[in-house]
Amino acid sequence: MGWIQSIFSLNKEKEYVTKLALIGEAHNAFDPEELQILMRELNYTPSAKQHSEADVESFKLKLPESSKDRFSIIYYLVSSFMKNGALSEKKESLIRKLISGLELSREKAAELVSFLKMNIRNGLSEEDSFSRLGYLLERAKYA
Repeated sequence: MGWIQSIFSLNKEKEYVTKLALIGEAHNAFDPEELQILMRELNYTPSAKQHSEADVESFKLKLPESSKDRFSIIYYLVSSFMKNGALSEKKESLIRKLISGLELSREKAAELVSFLKMNIRNGLSEEDSFSRLGYLLERAKYA
C-alpha cells in the first residue's frame, strides 16, 4: 500500500515543482542552460505565455503551507538532480532558485540544499532528513 501512496505523492511534488518553475520563469530567474536542465531532468515544458504577477500569486497560493510538504518538494528536487551522481554547482544554483518560490531566504536555501546533498549521499531517508533539517523551513515566530 505504501508504494501506491508514494506514486501519488511524487505526482504532487512534480506538480509543485512545475509551479515553482513557472514562478521562476515569470521572474526571468533562469538562464537558457538552466531551462535546458529543467526540461531534461524534470521533463519541464517552458510556458508559452508571459505570466503576470497575479498569476505568480495564484501559483504561490497553490504551494503547500506545511513544513513537511515543503521539505518533500525540496528533497524531491535534490534527489532527482542527484540521480546521475553528484550535484553540479549549476544544478545546485537552479535548485536554490526554484525553492526561492517557497519564500525561503538564500542562506536557508543554501544550507538546506547543502545538508540534503550530504544526507542523500549518506543514505538517509526523507523522514530522517526532515527530522534533522525541518527547522530550516519553520517560519520565524516573533512575540
